[in-house]
Amino acid sequence: MILSTQFYIIMIYFLIIILVGIFAKKFVKNSFDLLVAGRNLGLSLTIFAIAGEWLGGTSTVAVGQWAYKYGISPIWYNISTSVGIFIFGLTWAMLYRRKKIVTIPEMLEKLYNKDLRLISAIFFIVAYLFLSSVQISSIGSLFSGALSMNINITIIIAGLGITIYTLAGGMFSVALTNFIHVFVIWFSLGIAYIWYMNKVAWYPGLITKLNDLSNAGNIGLTGAKALNPFGMGTEQVLAWIVGGIAGAFAAQASVQPIFAAKDTKTAKKASLIAPIIIAPLGLLVTSIVMAGVALNGGYASSDTRLALPVALMKIPNSLIGGFAMAGVFAAIASTEALILLGMATMFTKDIYQRGDKNISDKKIAFITRIGILIAGIVSIIMALITKELPIATYLNYAMRSSAFIILACGIYWAKPSSKSAIISIVSAFIVAGIWYGFYIYSGRYPFNFDVVFACILISIITLFLSTFLLPGGKRNITPKELLKD
Repeated sequence: MILSTQFYIIMIYFLIIILVGIFAKKFVKNSFDLLVAGRNLGLSLTIFAIAGEWLGGTSTVAVGQWAYKYGISPIWYNISTSVGIFIFGLTWAMLYRRKKIVTIPEMLEKLYNKDLRLISAIFFIVAYLFLSSVQISSIGSLFSGALSMNINITIIIAGLGITIYTLAGGMFSVALTNFIHVFVIWFSLGIAYIWYMNKVAWYPGLITKLNDLSNAGNIGLTGAKALNPFGMGTEQVLAWIVGGIAGAFAAQASVQPIFAAKDTKTAKKASLIAPIIIAPLGLLVTSIVMAGVALNGGYASSDTRLALPVALMKIPNSLIGGFAMAGVFAAIASTEALILLGMATMFTKDIYQRGDKNISDKKIAFITRIGILIAGIVSIIMALITKELPIATYLNYAMRSSAFIILACGIYWAKPSSKSAIISIVSAFIVAGIWYGFYIYSGRYPFNFDVVFACILISIITLFLSTFLLPGGKRNITPKELLKD
């Protein structure tokens, strides 16, 4: 087997990142450093940590997978999450910081009670396992495209590599590597975008080439569909927008850097600046894939997960293609590391420890690292099974969006009790499982009703019904008490 230049570039970058992650271990003196970098991240590191979480496998490989089918419309993923983070920065970021919390479930305990904290932690970890599997599957797709190896083998190798450097330095590893990742992502994919768009004579030429191929029966993507922002269907676009905005408020992996910022002012500024880095990436990815289709007449592989990696591998200039592939790897690795750390943090703080102050700091750090390892292994197993990457992302969105409903009602409405919140979140969890299982079995959602809307709707209905039909429940704090400071 002759190894490509692209492969060597990716592997060198992979090794550098692992070494940087391990280097970060020297800054970890206790569990507080491991989880939130001692609440000592400056503005730049916080910005890039937040941005890196969203510039991941979904915004690259999964968006590329759907761009192959639907054209430019998957750009809504990046746009919606950017809007969500920006609004979060204007509203809840300062509230979360003032409460000195480490996890979203901890915030739910402050609002309601400790039982909801435990249940929501399980809820969030399951949701994040699906998103984690998307990241690892995406990196596996990338390595598979670069090396022409079996994708299952590359999934295992990539998943273990990211798990290792996250284990080493925790939030310090994530912050330092994401600082590098974001620069690499934009530089490399920016060059690939310019190269491809010049080759197809930009968007007018792209439309012409796609129409010619479509008329010849070679591809199903027409020029009109390619540049239609609602090409994947209005309902799915709206679900992506709603899920992206609402889900940003309940995303442990993206708010954990905010918990790690050195002060409230830094946390707010980072939340407002990071979206500027996140929002435009979808345009680059979708355009690269569409141009790749236009120039190559489709792809030989039947696995649409490989749409973006194959497009990058087909760039004749191996240096440009290699750096672009490294950029995609950087995007995915930056997200996956935060997801693994987020899951482990919730497992340690919200399930294992749960407010018990008698557990030693050394043991908390040990349990967190065990959590990272377990989360990494389970994610690898799920990645070996998951084929349709955007659907797994949707499921995560759906469950996070339902959690947003509970959070918002807890912050602004005094009536819902902890009992109502538990009923609401459990109902959403059950509906998400049914909808996902039905999709896997039949290729569509029950009643053709999107899973994001289904989870949000059931959360609202059960919360309101239980609030008025089961009155008298207690909660830890009222909105007035919460917001008074």
